[in-house]
Amino acid sequence: MDFIPPASALREARKTLREKRVRIKYDPSVRPEAAKLSSGLAKMLNISDKLELVVAGRAKFILNAIVDDSVEPDRVHVNPDIMSEEGVADNSIATVRAYGGTAKAGSITRMS
Repeated sequence: MDFIPPASALREARKTLREKRVRIKYDPSVRPEAAKLSSGLAKMLNISDKLELVVAGRAKFILNAIVDDSVEPDRVHVNPDIMSEEGVADNSIATVRAYGGTAKAGSITRMS
């Protein structure tokens, strides 16, 4: 007869999230090379200093992470000037993940 582990043991084996879909919110107080996110989101994705923000079909941004608990957990606040230059509107959906590369903050890669 096989041993069936308890449900609590199965929950512990769950993988950590590597990326999450969020809404981009314009915030003029944020520097152009930075993005504000909640501490819960930063902890969930293991974001400490830099993050990668990918807007489908538009661009990939490497930004400095600023952890701020006043930000909603499903939003990332960014500078409107840089986003509007790349054609990214307020409240757009984007994928956010921790960045482990060597590119400097503020770099943009156009997808198309």
